[in-house]
Amino acid sequence: MDHEYWVVRLSGILLWNERDIRKILRVVSDSSLVTGLSEEETLDFLQYGFEEELDSLKQTYDWTLFKKQLVSKLSKRETKAPGLSVLHPDLIEED
Repeated sequence: MDHEYWVVRLSGILLWNERDIRKILRVVSDSSLVTGLSEEETLDFLQYGFEEELDSLKQTYDWTLFKKQLVSKLSKRETKAPGLSVLHPDLIEED
C-alpha cells in the first residue's frame, strides 16, 4: 500500500492533519491483519460506512476504541452456540 497516496487522498476527504491520517493508516493496517480484508477495502469502508465512528474519534481522540469498532464492524459474526455448550460426538453416551 502506498502510504503517500493514501495520505493525500484521505487528507482531502477527512480534512485531518497528516499525523492523524498516518494513525488511521496504522489502524487500517492492523485491522486488515485481523479481518482478512485488504487495506484498500478497509479504507473504502472508512470513507463510506464509518462516518459516525470517525466523528466520534474527532471528539474523543480514543484510538483504541476506534480500532475496536472498526474490527468489530468488519469481522464476520457467527451466531453459533458457544463451543462448550455443544458436546463432542465422542462424548455423547450411547444407550
